[in-house]
Amino acid sequence: MSTVRDNARKLLDSVLPGNTVITSNGATASKYTEMTGLSQKVMSDNWAKGGIMTGCNGFTGWYGAKMGSKTYLGGFDLEGIVKKAGKPGSWVLSRQNNRPAYGDILRHASFHVDVCLGFDGDVLLRAAGGQGGKSMGCDVIKRVRGTGPYDFKKLVGWIDIDTYFDAATSPSAGDAAMSWLYGWWKVWDGSDYYYYFFPNGSVQYTRTQPTSGSPPPAHPLNTGTCTYAAPATLVIDWNPMDGGSTRETFYNAYARATRMNATSNRYSPLVATRIN
Repeated sequence: MSTVRDNARKLLDSVLPGNTVITSNGATASKYTEMTGLSQKVMSDNWAKGGIMTGCNGFTGWYGAKMGSKTYLGGFDLEGIVKKAGKPGSWVLSRQNNRPAYGDILRHASFHVDVCLGFDGDVLLRAAGGQGGKSMGCDVIKRVRGTGPYDFKKLVGWIDIDTYFDAATSPSAGDAAMSWLYGWWKVWDGSDYYYYFFPNGSVQYTRTQPTSGSPPPAHPLNTGTCTYAAPATLVIDWNPMDGGSTRETFYNAYARATRMNATSNRYSPLVATRIN
């Protein structure tokens, strides 16, 4: 992981070790207030008036501040918040072919925000406030494990903390930080080609135009391997065919890019556009 994500792990491990549960009442009340900015009384008064207040967004606001954000990240409009902070590229829309990474701040479709703790297999792990409420008589901050396989539709998107905090990373194939690349891209060199990038570092192409959400090509015309090197350089080496080897180098392969430009030892220039 990057230094930013390492710092996120250290922070969250220090405040939520193991099965730690922090409640808004009892012995952990002061800790809860520190980590959300809310008290049991404030929430109880809100509940008495028919409200549903909890500390989910207070927790992400605290987390963002502890990570060094000068902008408060405790809101539901995370996309708008990072735009106002001058970091629009750090907002990532949830899609079938991408996933959040450790420390990213998640916006759920159910009007909830919390922090990604990575995955256990295909199950999303999170650190979250808002795990109590009126019916429980208190609010709770704790680690949460998904009840089933990861479903991208349950997230609106997330703040990529590497991008938000300008982390210098050099991820490798299969790294969660490269999930923005996986899936379909249209590549033009005078004619249209369609590339499919896999998490294992391989890439295939076809001349048949895919539709949104299409599976990998059933009959690829060639297969290659891709490697990533900082700063923002993606290199594809295609299997030799037609009497020679082909290497394509994309120089603006920044995290969350939707358009890349490239040169090739055989066919130049190239322009790649993300197919959503």
